[in-house]
Amino acid sequence: MRTLLSVFLFLSYFTYPSSQTSRELIFNTNCTKTSSNSTRFMTFVALVDPLCKPSPFFSHHHWYSSLLASSSSTTSFIHVYNTLIHGFSASLTPYQAKHINSSHGVLSLFPDSIFHLHTTRSPSFLGLDNLKLKLLNSSGSNVIIGFMDTGIWPEHPSFADDGLEPIPAHWRGKCETGFGFNQSNCNKKLIGARFFSGGYRAFFGHLDHPASEFRSPRDHDGHGTHVSSIAAGAPVTGSSFYGFAGGLAQGMAPNARIAVYKVCWVSGCLLSDICAAFEKAILDGVNIISISLGSSRLPFHLDLLSIVSLRAFSGGIFVASSAGNEGPSWASITNAPPWITTVGAGTIDRDFPAKLLLGNGISITGISITLTRESKLTRGFHRLYFGGEISSSKFSFSRQLVKGNIVLCLTTGHMPRMLLGASLLSLGAVAMVICHGSIDPNGIISEPHVIPTITVGILEAKLIEDYILSSDSPVANISSQGTVEKHARPAPVVAAFSSRGPNSAVPGILKPDVIAPSVNILGAWTDAIGPSSVALDNRRPQFNIMSGTSMACPHVSGVAAIIKSVHPDWGPSEIKSALMTTSNTHKLYYYRNVSLSSSSLILDESTGKAANPFDFGAGHIHPERAVDPGLVFDLGYQDYIDFLCQLNYTKNEIHIISGKHANCSNIGKGQLNYPAIVVAAEKVGHKGVNFYRRLKNVNEAGSRKYKAKVVGLTGFYKIGVIPKKLEFSKIDEKLSFKIAIRKEKGVAKRNSLWVGALIWHEIGGKHRVRCPIVIFSRQR
Repeated sequence: MRTLLSVFLFLSYFTYPSSQTSRELIFNTNCTKTSSNSTRFMTFVALVDPLCKPSPFFSHHHWYSSLLASSSSTTSFIHVYNTLIHGFSASLTPYQAKHINSSHGVLSLFPDSIFHLHTTRSPSFLGLDNLKLKLLNSSGSNVIIGFMDTGIWPEHPSFADDGLEPIPAHWRGKCETGFGFNQSNCNKKLIGARFFSGGYRAFFGHLDHPASEFRSPRDHDGHGTHVSSIAAGAPVTGSSFYGFAGGLAQGMAPNARIAVYKVCWVSGCLLSDICAAFEKAILDGVNIISISLGSSRLPFHLDLLSIVSLRAFSGGIFVASSAGNEGPSWASITNAPPWITTVGAGTIDRDFPAKLLLGNGISITGISITLTRESKLTRGFHRLYFGGEISSSKFSFSRQLVKGNIVLCLTTGHMPRMLLGASLLSLGAVAMVICHGSIDPNGIISEPHVIPTITVGILEAKLIEDYILSSDSPVANISSQGTVEKHARPAPVVAAFSSRGPNSAVPGILKPDVIAPSVNILGAWTDAIGPSSVALDNRRPQFNIMSGTSMACPHVSGVAAIIKSVHPDWGPSEIKSALMTTSNTHKLYYYRNVSLSSSSLILDESTGKAANPFDFGAGHIHPERAVDPGLVFDLGYQDYIDFLCQLNYTKNEIHIISGKHANCSNIGKGQLNYPAIVVAAEKVGHKGVNFYRRLKNVNEAGSRKYKAKVVGLTGFYKIGVIPKKLEFSKIDEKLSFKIAIRKEKGVAKRNSLWVGALIWHEIGGKHRVRCPIVIFSRQR
């Protein structure tokens, strides 16, 4: 299991709620298990209305038991849900599923789904070594981040509790024991750990041997350990990956507490287990949920992860999730609901340059974290061999051709590069030169290959290939330049692999919300497996370098913890607004720990051109500004119920999503108070369109005045703001305004995207509250 993430199911894109009724069962053969007697079993999650419990049953559990008994005498529960949602999960035949789905009080039956993970310097790059934020971070934190991932390696120094205050009084969780894990593994940093495998075992029939998995919260994969340390790891001096990215490693919120919910195992993460983990996390008292895996692109009433996330929002829990690694494709974003903060991937200003010197004297620049300055590859030359283009895991090489040689491989698509390197090493190759290819969404990233490896770009790979094919005896040597920081590369840049908008589920909601560091990120690592995760990798470093939107999500979770610690009364919408309205759309530089914006827009790695909000959302997070945003767009649970009504979800579908009986006839024409405006050009038309928003003053000084300024869109659209000034007289006061969008003459109708922003400038103050405006054509 690596940072590459996608949903295992083959699911359709939906733009609007489906006309399909929620009572119709959807059977997915990817999640079907066949027994020896050819009876098909699938794991389902049954969602019920708790108010419909018949009076003869003394408890909901008793009622659920009768539902199972009426369809089978042998079926038992996998999980029972009683908090965020009400119902149960069980393995059922199609006949049993249809019987239960038609039973009184059952709202819907969801087939279980397999999800996969979306898989230092970054605190400094974000300005978290700024003195002010250091002081904020040094105070005792009562904020608890719950991680739903592969578990944790508790002995790692990133999870030491030195200097931490007692465990927060609102914590109600526990440390579950299991293979290689007991209660003593928890402390004042790692305050809770649970594991959920019922759904996984129901589908796969087993948990693998301890050689490849621990039936406990202990992390065999490394991903969970890595993301936990990014968000809330304790300071560790002298950390590095074999000398690369050396220095002080610490999380975004080093005093925040960690609660681990292991839901991902060697073959994936089951939705039924994730729902059970959400339930426990809320009961345990977490403040933030960080989940670096992807949901399906389904209407909300068919997406159980969306449903439990909304229920968590109603309990005041901030949910952050990764955007996915399917970029740069249009509309590839996952985790689309507006109540989830969806995080895309950006780069940081650190690189690991390496040189490949060809026998003809041409020097090729690439990157590497598997070479050292003393490597034997720097002494003398080795023969170069062209291994060709590789697009799948079905590759083979002749030992005679690769032994003792440096091998060039051109890889495309989502193929297992770590296994490729391991295969070459086992055949006696001395090094690998790899190019990820023009269609590979992973771009140029550093990877901890088991064989010495240098990664090069497409143009550089072509130079090497031409040299190999034109020379009778092609040779090269490789050398590392170590770690280069501060302006090593333009930063941030939207990573090529980061999934993009627009939001296919709800086009009027901007996704991703923000981007955060996610390329070449140093984080804690498990002691159970090597950094490449291949079997012959015997290395056991304390830290590993990884890339993916999986790494972006915990950056935001950690910054959200900082905001929550400063503003303990803020809910998830205030935190999200603060992150979005203070984010950067321009490249950042830091001089003496002070952030400076350049005049250059954030670039898109896949094109080399300026990125847009469908790439980076509202922008790249800026923690110092987010702690003190001045104004916020506030949203409550009822606002989302109204929003669902406006999207034309039926009463039953809204009941499934929210757990509430909605009366959409009483809903006005108000709009979701989201901190971004996205509209189709076709909707603007010639008559124009109006948007209404509301801002809440969170400045402790109380009285403040703001003036509106619109940037961008000039010559294409006229943007009017009414009123043009907002005057707040006290803290928590709310004021509304209107944004009128009208089309200018001559605007192109096809293949166009127009981007601007409304910025509220504080008169005589420092605050800038930015709201992106995106107008796009659906006729692409």
